[in-house]
Amino acid sequence: MGLGEERAGRAFRCRDLWEAGARVVLGSDWPIAPFAPLEVMAGARHRRPRDLSLPPHGPEQALTPLQALQGYTLNPAWAAGEDHLAGRLAVGQRADLTVLAEDPLTVPDGDLAALPVLLTVVDGRPTHRASEL
Repeated sequence: MGLGEERAGRAFRCRDLWEAGARVVLGSDWPIAPFAPLEVMAGARHRRPRDLSLPPHGPEQALTPLQALQGYTLNPAWAAGEDHLAGRLAVGQRADLTVLAEDPLTVPDGDLAALPVLLTVVDGRPTHRASEL
């Protein structure tokens, strides 16, 4: 049984929180959201975490592509007290990064979840490399 359109539109008011100054932290451990990071970001941008082909619930609460990316990078590092070590690419940071096949800020919401991951680096060491690299 679903929440219904009216109640679903009032859930997860991420844009209101963001605009009020709260640090919105996205993650893959929500029991109501998909686990893959790109799916979580696509859901936050489209306001429909499971089926992006459907219209969004409360589109005024959608995060921008940049806000969704920050919600999965900078903001979790800050929440964990590790913003001096992680969350961005800079000298002295831990060098955790993911290289995607396209720019996640410009790819359409519906295509974001399927974007190929070309390279993953954790603490400066490659942990995944696509075969075409």
